[in-house]
Amino acid sequence: MPPPLSYPALKLVLEYLEANKRSALQKIDYLIPLRAGNLTAWKDYRVSLDELEYSADYKHVYINWKTDREEYELLKVHVAKKKLMKKYLEGRPNIHVGCVHFNYVKGYEQVPLKLNLITNKLETFCCSVVFTNFLPILDARSFPLKKLEIAQENTIDIDHPVVNTTEDVILQFIQPNEPMNGIEKLQRKKLTIQNIMDGNVDAVKIIKDWMNNGREVGTEYLLSFSFDIYFGQTLRDLKKEFNEFQNMKGINGRFLRGASRFLIPMSPTSKIIIYGTRIQSKGNTVYQLVLKVVSTD
Repeated sequence: MPPPLSYPALKLVLEYLEANKRSALQKIDYLIPLRAGNLTAWKDYRVSLDELEYSADYKHVYINWKTDREEYELLKVHVAKKKLMKKYLEGRPNIHVGCVHFNYVKGYEQVPLKLNLITNKLETFCCSVVFTNFLPILDARSFPLKKLEIAQENTIDIDHPVVNTTEDVILQFIQPNEPMNGIEKLQRKKLTIQNIMDGNVDAVKIIKDWMNNGREVGTEYLLSFSFDIYFGQTLRDLKKEFNEFQNMKGINGRFLRGASRFLIPMSPTSKIIIYGTRIQSKGNTVYQLVLKVVSTD
């Protein structure tokens, strides 16, 4: 018979045990970090943690227990599971999640569970509030994040310390004429902006801020357009403002032939290069505008 596991070994094993297999363990389980792949919060007051799901919407349902016996029994089971999951997750100090998602959520108060999550990835999709509303659910140990992805359909302010310190940031637009204000002020070295449409991003404003305030060599912003009409309009705006800096020879890269390219002095030791390219993304052709700070050497 093999010797029993020591407490440190047992703690390590339980930490990586699936969440739905740990609910029977009580006191010792509460002290051991819980690890899960994904936590998703939805607008209809649902929260899923891998295979576990919590929903608060049943509290509005009325079922006559005499005439709808089967439905009533199912409701009782659901309510019991809901109470168990709420008790199991709320107040737990160490819930490690691979990625936290908020989909169509109007605000932090719409998340029915009050959780303390440790993660390195945060994604928000079509939420009607700025992403900072969801930061209270993240433990301080989550920062700086490894990845932040924001798909927004209305105007928000994006200049925030979390955006500036996250390793990988992807901004995505859902609607035209709904900008993310403050993009030009970001002090990031890398930034990806996807699905740009009319009125979403002012590339001229970004370049002017770089010229006036400087950026580190190696700074690179990738502006992606699903439709060439928006890509072309942005190039025309840049040409109108920086026509004197058009340069068709001094730029290296897989640029789009025939499209304007720019080489703009920024300091005695650095310059800004701008060029367009075309890439394949998820089976579709995407037009991409590269804004990059390079050395003059």
